[in-house]
Amino acid sequence: MSAFQDLQPLVLDNGTGMMKAGFAGEDDPRAVFPSIVGRLPDNGVTADGNDAYVGDEALYRSGMLTLRYPIDRGIFCNWDDMEKIWHHTYNELHVA
Repeated sequence: MSAFQDLQPLVLDNGTGMMKAGFAGEDDPRAVFPSIVGRLPDNGVTADGNDAYVGDEALYRSGMLTLRYPIDRGIFCNWDDMEKIWHHTYNELHVA
């Protein structure tokens, strides 16, 4: 039996306001969070080594971060921030 037969396709809904992700065949997404990335001013790095926070973590730390939505009216405007969101998504789904 091939290892590929055990794999399930991922389903990603890159929304302007919310990211929703899960596995094909499931009724509900497993990960739902705001499509927002927060970075320190001047591209600094936090004490824990993060250069950016994604989703709810970014909103929680909004007082010290510059917040950006990388999608504007359905168009990707910031590919670096989208990559951060995708990495966060894969971590939330435990596939990274």
